[in-house]
Amino acid sequence: MPSWKNWGTILKIKQIALSSIISGGARITTVATMVVMTGIASRAMTKEEFGLWAILVSFSYISFNFDFGFRFSFGNRLAAMVAQSGGGATRIQLELFLSVLFFQIVIGIAGSLLSLLLIPYLPWATMLKIHQHNLVTDASVLITFIVILLFVNIPFMLAGSGFFAFLEVNLACLLAAGQSVLQLIMFWLATMFLSFKGMVICFFVPYLIFGLVSTAFFFKKRSWDMRWIPIHTQIAHIRSIAQRGLEFFMLSMSATIITNITTFLAGIVAGLSIAGDFDLIKKIFTFLLALHLALLSPLAPSYTHAAQLGNWNWVKNRLAFCNRVIWPLLFIGGGGLIYILHPYILYLWSGRDLSDFTLAGLLLIGAVLGGWGNTQSVLLNSLGLVKLQAIWAIALAPLFIFLPLYLGKYWGVTGVAMGTVLCMIPGMFFWPYYASRAIRLRLLKV
Repeated sequence: MPSWKNWGTILKIKQIALSSIISGGARITTVATMVVMTGIASRAMTKEEFGLWAILVSFSYISFNFDFGFRFSFGNRLAAMVAQSGGGATRIQLELFLSVLFFQIVIGIAGSLLSLLLIPYLPWATMLKIHQHNLVTDASVLITFIVILLFVNIPFMLAGSGFFAFLEVNLACLLAAGQSVLQLIMFWLATMFLSFKGMVICFFVPYLIFGLVSTAFFFKKRSWDMRWIPIHTQIAHIRSIAQRGLEFFMLSMSATIITNITTFLAGIVAGLSIAGDFDLIKKIFTFLLALHLALLSPLAPSYTHAAQLGNWNWVKNRLAFCNRVIWPLLFIGGGGLIYILHPYILYLWSGRDLSDFTLAGLLLIGAVLGGWGNTQSVLLNSLGLVKLQAIWAIALAPLFIFLPLYLGKYWGVTGVAMGTVLCMIPGMFFWPYYASRAIRLRLLKV
């Protein structure tokens, strides 16, 4: 019969898992709303407009990393402070939050100015092979505006990490789901009443709206007020979390570029019209990856908690279950079914008659390899083993750009997909080895 201590351990793991399931539910809501919005966009936009919208969406995922990893390192440090204070809000926590917030504001301003000076002068029409007359004139202005909007939003993403640090998971998830729903409503209304520019703006504005609302609500919950703190105090707090933040930045930025750059490369290789079609086929497998991560998210804090308690057999068994059951069921079974039915799925979803079994097969292989790597990465991130992953991602990131681009010159978007798959092959052998070694040696750095 389990001892009271073991019962307490089991209860803690179950509580963490329950909160993480709620978090996974919010992610699934986000994925679902994105599925709906993509279907709406493909019907409401021309092929070139849809291609440009898809590229801007991929830009947004990359821009979220320009907090330089401080959102993650700040969240970890704040969580430790909250634990030390018994769950209460303290002055040192406020100083940390404001220090990072002010630093992120500086990043947002600098990024906005740099975008204003650089983006309008790039040859977007030539680079993306744009033929639609209004896009030739509007693309530069629209891309500049959206990128600046994304930079302005960077400071206001901190609140989400703050809610998680104070264990207010349900509230953070409610806000995330609310943003997705508002985004869907605004975008749907925009497709009925506004031009293409209005549609794009209405898609991105909810990020900033909910960032501002979340930040104000976070301050209200803590009974904090906005104040200036000495520069030397800000620098001390920033320096204390800078190294781990840089590690998170290198990993997340490289991984995001690797995941999202292909649509942009398809636009360079074949033009906006083909890039939009490429993105639609890619998205049915990308959504599979997102669903996979949503299913794995309940395990992340449970891995950490079990490892801290020395229950490494539990960690090993759960990883084995993910490798032997969840991954093949979702990607081999579900992915194979999507591959066979992809022409019908795409027609029902987007209203477009698209059928390319070669391209879909390569994108499926990419999703299979990506899901395999993500299974190991969730464990490694939970154990705090970020540095080697970051080094690996940085080393391979240029290859993920240049090899697909090179092959794309000869085989079009099929070459882009083929180059991505070739770049992913080494990781399918290395990451399982590293995860197994981490469990065997009981590596934990949190």
